[in-house]
Amino acid sequence: MSQKLTILSVIQKVKLNNMLQMTVKACMLPLCLTLTISNAYAFEPFQATYSFNIAGLLTGNATRTLTKQDNVWSYNFKASVASLANASEVSHFKITHSDSNSTDLQTLDHAYTFNFLNKNIDTGFKVDWAKQLVSAHNKNGDNNYPAQTGMLDMLNLELQVREDIKHNQLKPSYLLADDKGIKKISFVNEGEEKIQTDAGEFNTVKVRLVQDSDKRKTYFWLAPKLDYLPVRVHQDDGNLSYDLSLTNYHSDAK
Repeated sequence: MSQKLTILSVIQKVKLNNMLQMTVKACMLPLCLTLTISNAYAFEPFQATYSFNIAGLLTGNATRTLTKQDNVWSYNFKASVASLANASEVSHFKITHSDSNSTDLQTLDHAYTFNFLNKNIDTGFKVDWAKQLVSAHNKNGDNNYPAQTGMLDMLNLELQVREDIKHNQLKPSYLLADDKGIKKISFVNEGEEKIQTDAGEFNTVKVRLVQDSDKRKTYFWLAPKLDYLPVRVHQDDGNLSYDLSLTNYHSDAK
């Protein structure tokens, strides 16, 4: 495999990791000063920046921004490797239920674009909850599939997991929707760990993404001090590794 193709395959994995990807698109994540939470079940608008390293071959920067207009939330992710590649994701959702027991997110739409040399990807989907229908598009054209209550996208999945971890309600599995359909995804709480990031040191909760292959390991470190925001993400599949680290965090809470 050529060097260019190897790098391309690595960069594309960033989308799957950050949840969150994670991040991770991952890049799934963020930090800085102690975040004051006015409502334990309410998200606060923020902007977070990260640095990432892919297999020791590439370095870049990423930004995650959460905003709200009326009752619709917008979660945006952007990442770039200077003069080589860039990716962006956006998720729109509503909070449909918030009480002393839970916070539930209702996905409205999701879009993802990726550009690397002559490689371009443009995918996305929209949900018509009245018709219980998802309309999606990718390089193969348009397609539809039934919507499922509780379905999340790659970005707002991070927010839902954060809320559930915060209130000791991590679910056995989550429904992850994309341009192809819906699948189940699971996480494991592996306990507390102190982490040093580019933004400082944090006490965190370490969460592992359950993978189909034992060779691939994906971890997220969530900082309670920042409302369980991911301050570090790491993935290793035995051949390639990916690291994301928080460099700055700014809360737009009023």
